[in-house]
Amino acid sequence: MSKEPTIRTAFDRGDFRLAFEAMAQAYASDFFRTALRIVLDHDAANDVVQEASIKMWQKLPLFRGESMFKTWGYRIVVNEALTYLRKNQRYVSGDFSDLLAPSSPLYNGDAILEELYKAMAALPDKQRITFQLRYFDDNAYADIAVTLNRSKGACKANYHHAVNKIKKHFNELNLTGPVASIL
Repeated sequence: MSKEPTIRTAFDRGDFRLAFEAMAQAYASDFFRTALRIVLDHDAANDVVQEASIKMWQKLPLFRGESMFKTWGYRIVVNEALTYLRKNQRYVSGDFSDLLAPSSPLYNGDAILEELYKAMAALPDKQRITFQLRYFDDNAYADIAVTLNRSKGACKANYHHAVNKIKKHFNELNLTGPVASIL
């Protein structure tokens, strides 16, 4: 069940504290997973979400309501994650150990998932983030376009290219059967 109406009601009444709390409660785990998949480190993802939360709190009264609160929040989280990578000169290295570690909330020992993360590591940022927002977070292309400040068509193209590259990775490993069920 969507929390958007609860957030919208509080926001429309000018109760920004309640709107922020409802948004944080509804989307905190989604925002963390998004940050983690971009920065690939638990502590860094926590820092990203914290910084993004501060910005959301500060900018909430200025929110124009042209998108859903979730989409607006994703955009802030993605921007903060990319800023983190630029500031720390950290780029995706193909090390997804934080995403696959048993202590991770995303842990799944499945070799297919591990290969999916490896294939994602080879993608350009735009394709990787678009793929992540669509595949893992089940965002609509229109929402991804708002989040990434791109056209809907560009997001569809990035997703399509990402899927093709990931399928190619799986084909090279002769893992085509399981891929059909996840892509």
